[in-house]
Amino acid sequence: MDKDRFKDFDEEERQLVLDFENTVLRGGQRFFDVDELEVIMDYYFEVNDIAPLERAVEYAEQLYPDSTIVKLRRAHLFIAKEQYDDAMRIIKTLRRQEPGNTDVAYSMGVAYGAMGEHEKAIELFMEAANDGWLLGRVYANIAEEYYHLNDFDKAIRYYQLALDTDSYDSATLFNYVDTAIQSNNMEDAVTYLKSFVGEHPYSSEAWQGLGTLYREMGLLEKAIDAYEYSIAIDKTNFTAYTDLSETLDYMGKTADAVTALLRARDYVSNRSTLYRMVATIYMRVENIDMALVYYRKAVEENPDDPTAVAALALAYAVADDLSTALPLVRKALRLSPESADVLFSAAVIYDSLGNFDAASDYFERTMMANDCSEMMCQRYTQFLYKHKVYDILIQFAEESLELYPQHPFYCTYLAAAYFYTNRYNRASHVLPYVNPEALAELCPEIVHHPRLGPLVPHGLPGEEQSFVIE
Repeated sequence: MDKDRFKDFDEEERQLVLDFENTVLRGGQRFFDVDELEVIMDYYFEVNDIAPLERAVEYAEQLYPDSTIVKLRRAHLFIAKEQYDDAMRIIKTLRRQEPGNTDVAYSMGVAYGAMGEHEKAIELFMEAANDGWLLGRVYANIAEEYYHLNDFDKAIRYYQLALDTDSYDSATLFNYVDTAIQSNNMEDAVTYLKSFVGEHPYSSEAWQGLGTLYREMGLLEKAIDAYEYSIAIDKTNFTAYTDLSETLDYMGKTADAVTALLRARDYVSNRSTLYRMVATIYMRVENIDMALVYYRKAVEENPDDPTAVAALALAYAVADDLSTALPLVRKALRLSPESADVLFSAAVIYDSLGNFDAASDYFERTMMANDCSEMMCQRYTQFLYKHKVYDILIQFAEESLELYPQHPFYCTYLAAAYFYTNRYNRASHVLPYVNPEALAELCPEIVHHPRLGPLVPHGLPGEEQSFVIE
């Protein structure tokens, strides 16, 4: 979303990358020494742009085939492409040739970490830390490995060491905040970050992280203040705007949530996504007219954005304008036939049109998409229930409960499906975990059943769930 892809890089790095792109990638001529190529390759690694990275590595190999730096970048490229055997072959050869080279030890640690051998990775990163070079990055990697081992105390300690060493590493800061939240160490993290911003008062990311911690702790006004500080320091920090908007939206301040996003209009390159986010807020509060306004703006900004086109189609369907929705969703399918957002919109629209076969096909393809969300899975469950496809519903809900044990949503629909297929014993096993109000609406007979009725819990389950009964 940032306009400047070099925002987190200095002017020298920016100029080297632009020189490379303006010459080598476009067939021109310009000599780069190995140190300059290292900077260029590392830039593409940082922004995860694989195609020019591969070209940069190939170019470096042509000029400096015996360079350890270049060989290690080739190994890292293999790791990024999950070609671990090829990467380890290069690294192990260099390890034998240069046993004291900490860069080689670091690269081997990266490889082991990517392969899931986290303890070996930690040993190698510890070795790499011995020369004191780029300690912030090394400590951050050690923290990541401890995180994967579920040793959150050590992960937090090394994240803090990384930040103390390299206060500008925003990725480390956000990983630290996420780990503190996941391990319920938020109060300690707030104390640390308050000290951190005392030393680095102009760190937009640190104020944003502090806001996220406050939000998770329920201190919403403090969260808003922290996000505002973050934005005041760096008006281009788009995620600070989105975090602020989400917090205001959670508080029921819809207009303020929208305003927070629209304040970012002049600082983003992709306004289509911004307008789509605004429209989503309006959809959530069932203001369909305003949702349509901003979905249309999103499509006007980028007519070939399949997600925006599909979202606009779905909004028209909600507004009962299926004649407008259908050509839009067909366009979205042409633009991106495997996107979960697009397939889901098609499923809902064809269901609204009464075309069960098409809707069923699009729902099934949605479930197979890599970016399928939990909301989509629940809507598919409701679709199956609505059309009394109980056997498929039962199979899908049982598989979902393997991922989310005792989940009230799936237990509720499963109990109803079991009941209507006369599987009373199975129904009895999930009834203690249902949402009783939703079950009473889905399947009122079960509530009054002499055997199963007494098993239905009174009151709502502890975890609030969203139920849309169709």
